[in-house]
Amino acid sequence: MNVGKKFETQFVKYAPDYALIHRMPDSAQSFGRSQNLRFSRKNPFDFQIWDSRNCTLYALELKSKSGKSISFERTKNDKGDIHYHQIEGLNLWGSYNGVVAGLIVEFRDLEKTIFIDIHDFNTLLSVIDKKSFNLDDLDKNDISYMVIPQEKLRENYKYDLDYFLDNNKGIKNESKESLKS
Repeated sequence: MNVGKKFETQFVKYAPDYALIHRMPDSAQSFGRSQNLRFSRKNPFDFQIWDSRNCTLYALELKSKSGKSISFERTKNDKGDIHYHQIEGLNLWGSYNGVVAGLIVEFRDLEKTIFIDIHDFNTLLSVIDKKSFNLDDLDKNDISYMVIPQEKLRENYKYDLDYFLDNNKGIKNESKESLKS
């Protein structure tokens, strides 16, 4: 199993009972790495999470990345870790009331996992000229994000989804320092 799938599996494993999680099906092309398929599904994101306590739907793209930065595509022709169609999909879903859309990025070398709302990601795109970002870019440009608490197990991490679901509302109004600790 690749590192990204392991991250997704661990992330979902610790979901609270009140959260209904749906993984969007992967295209056949991504399993066989085949170039022979003429058409393949391009999912707008990886997961939908329904928080039944406050009737909020989450549209989330999960990425696991070695290194201290992650690349993204500004156009359909670019190559990056966060794909253009995923950014478009998160923007569409994030435009609806009651939907929180964004990226969850595990920076494996930093042992840190963050959530960035798609609206804050768009702000980042408007203030940086490059096609990748790191935590310093977020901090320097005063972009809100949340650090999701994680506990190191023997070889994987346990992610605190309760914290994520309880604290993402009002992220723009809270002290960023309290969310980054």
